[in-house]
Amino acid sequence: MISSSNNINFGILEATQPYLKDEFSKHGTLINFDKDNNPFYADNTLNYFYIITSGKVKIYEINFETNREQTLYILIRGDMFDVITLLDKEEHNLASDVLENGVAIQFPIDKVREWVDKFPDFRQLIFKYITMQMRNMEELAIDLSLHDTKDRLLKLLLKNIEMIDKRGVDILNKLSHTEIANLIGTVRHIIDRHIKELKQEGVLEDKRRALSLKNAQKVLEMLKSY
Repeated sequence: MISSSNNINFGILEATQPYLKDEFSKHGTLINFDKDNNPFYADNTLNYFYIITSGKVKIYEINFETNREQTLYILIRGDMFDVITLLDKEEHNLASDVLENGVAIQFPIDKVREWVDKFPDFRQLIFKYITMQMRNMEELAIDLSLHDTKDRLLKLLLKNIEMIDKRGVDILNKLSHTEIANLIGTVRHIIDRHIKELKQEGVLEDKRRALSLKNAQKVLEMLKSY
């Protein structure tokens, strides 16, 4: 049970009614996660549902023959996992890796399913979150199919600015160039080349594994020209 004195950010669920927050507090357990203690694996999510309150978790697919990875999304404060298993009750075989140590709220997944059935407000919020995830996956598929790697990197940089403004989290902060490459479906040396080009063009800074845009308007103009 989560003490009411804990300053917990429920993310997209913050707008819920007080009685729902009481349910979350009653049935939720705060857990710490790190690279050596990663609870976000398929067997575990058959039994538990998570809301991230801090840290970063990469959810990805890997081709073991080529060792190539594709990051599907990075879970940050306010994200939920795993909504697919929540709805279909099937094992969801995705790989996960903790990029930044953090804290999550763990709920018995059967209790969360009960809330979906019992509380229309909660059901609506879950569906809203699923819709957001579907849009992100659709955008990723379109980008991988139709846009070149420099275009995808520019879009990622702009999306990161939006994430900082909306949710107060810099997803790219402290990510290696390899991890950034995995986000847009390429390899590290391609990212190295594009970052060097963008620094020379005066639109990007890269200091201590922290990418930041110097000129967002110029990036928008560059995207329109591709």
